[in-house]
Amino acid sequence: MKHILYINFLVVAVLLSSCNGSKKYFKAAERLEKQGLVNEAAEYYLESLQRKPTSVEAKVKLKNVGQKYASNLASDFFRNYNTQQTETSLEIFERLREFTTKAAALSVVLDYPKNYEDDYQKSVEAFCSKNYDQAYALVNQKKFDDALINISKIKKYNPNYKNTSQLEVISFCEPLYQSAVNSIENKNYAIAFSKLSGIKSKTDNYKDSKDLYELSLAAQTKNFILIQPKSSSYNAEKDIEENLFNNFNQEVSQKFTAIQLINNTPFTESSGANDLLNNTNVDLIQAIRKATSADYFYTYDVSNKREVNSGPLRSSYTAYQEVKVRKNDTLVVTEYNPIGYNVVKGSRIYSYDFRYKIINAFSNQIVSSQTQNVSSQDAIEYNEFARNYNGNINNLYPYNPLQTAPAVRYNPKAWRGLFSAKSALKSFEELRSETINKTVIIFTTSVSNNMK
Repeated sequence: MKHILYINFLVVAVLLSSCNGSKKYFKAAERLEKQGLVNEAAEYYLESLQRKPTSVEAKVKLKNVGQKYASNLASDFFRNYNTQQTETSLEIFERLREFTTKAAALSVVLDYPKNYEDDYQKSVEAFCSKNYDQAYALVNQKKFDDALINISKIKKYNPNYKNTSQLEVISFCEPLYQSAVNSIENKNYAIAFSKLSGIKSKTDNYKDSKDLYELSLAAQTKNFILIQPKSSSYNAEKDIEENLFNNFNQEVSQKFTAIQLINNTPFTESSGANDLLNNTNVDLIQAIRKATSADYFYTYDVSNKREVNSGPLRSSYTAYQEVKVRKNDTLVVTEYNPIGYNVVKGSRIYSYDFRYKIINAFSNQIVSSQTQNVSSQDAIEYNEFARNYNGNINNLYPYNPLQTAPAVRYNPKAWRGLFSAKSALKSFEELRSETINKTVIIFTTSVSNNMK
């Protein structure tokens, strides 16, 4: 018998896979109904009506077969309720309620004893009470994972039951809290911070987790001094270096939590910056470290600023305009008249060399150093007519079709588009801004990768 039922379900599945329309579900439901599978047939009749709410035959069948299914579920609920199979009875009633609600939304009313609603509420109360008592006991036994299982069962039916939310916070947070405290005692601040972050995602006021979170964050936080180059007022790169200094400060305050910039020190701009760049003055490095509690020094400078402007360069070419010429009353010929135009090209480049060095204030070692050319550029290429042109651009060709073999002709759409292409280059100020933004990314990456 089981083998036959399996074959029937397989046939239904194949039937539905070919088309997911209302009629296919209806036919599948009929097949299941003939095999005596009333419950399954009812679900398919419901699906059929949901896909086509105007189907009268699906509505009639759902009313008939659906009522049988609802009655079956009601009987199952009654039996399990009276035999104290609480969880099973709740699951059955949930299915009954869901099915009848969906049917009612399609104007198909299915009945079941309304006093079962009261029995359902009693089951919910009994179920939640039992699981709450178990969860409470498990929390006292410090079996927090097991307690969370009971709590999840309560939340399924009544999330606001008694102090369930408080029990959940304790069960979730206490293991993390204990682990964090142990990690802090062992100076494993990274692990502690991870555990405390988990607590923070749940609540901000569990015991003293907020204070411990800040403590573990502070213990991991790396402090560094950003040393601005001491440049002459005549240095062409001075304004760039000052702009970068401001951008770097802003980037650290917005993007980093475990890395802090010490910006209230007289060493941010120092004639000793060159000594730091050369990494030779150990006494200076240690003196600044002791005075500021810095973990790292970040030194940088900018050199070789270049602004290159190329063009616009014009090259002359000939286009051909398609023209229909009437020779007589019966003859119209197509001609291609030459039209002069220029191809205009130009480019603009803004660039400079950015050099940085990250020094470990404790070991005097250079942990990262790089000189990189940073640049932004813009280019234009467009077509312009040598004289005013008032014709239709779609009648122009970059070749004379009458004199060009079909094999070497090409679609002129892209070429025509160049007559309306961008003709103005970005200003050097715009390119400068883009280049500075690229440099800020280099700075952010170097800091996050090397200050650990």
